[in-house]
Amino acid sequence: MFPAFFHSRQFVLEFPSSLEVSDIKPRKQWWIWLLVAAYIWFIFQNSLMVAETSSALSTKVTYFLLNHMNRFGLYADFHTFHHYVRKLAHFSEFAGLGFLVTLAMHVCPLFKSRFLNFTLFLVAVPVMDETIQQFVDGRSSDYFDMLIDGSGFLAGGFVCYVLILILKDLFGRKQNV
Repeated sequence: MFPAFFHSRQFVLEFPSSLEVSDIKPRKQWWIWLLVAAYIWFIFQNSLMVAETSSALSTKVTYFLLNHMNRFGLYADFHTFHHYVRKLAHFSEFAGLGFLVTLAMHVCPLFKSRFLNFTLFLVAVPVMDETIQQFVDGRSSDYFDMLIDGSGFLAGGFVCYVLILILKDLFGRKQNV
């Protein structure tokens, strides 16, 4: 009557071994994934800004940076610098996400395969982010931005991974007394 994956009124999903949900961790450790979800929401909220609002915000940041650079005798063309500020915003947003996802994978992975955990966010979030921008007034999707997003994600993930290795090395050793 019911498909094979329905068993005694419970919906049971059977995944291949690489996709199995890892053993349920204590609730204390799931907070990190809530932080990741909140950060993704922040990224999507930035993508939902209409072009005028987004441009005004990045213009303020550009003027702030240029004023500080000018104090040190560094000068740049506003439009070129503004372009790089916007690209750096993409990179840094996703570097933060890569850092958080790597930390979350270390604390409480969603799937047994860490590669799957990492790749899921590496691909899915930038694609969804750029797709959202297609439907916002004055904004558009750009494949180059997806590459910048992915590069930022990898950079943030790498920094977190290195910090985890350093902390394990520093605090993981047993001291001989």
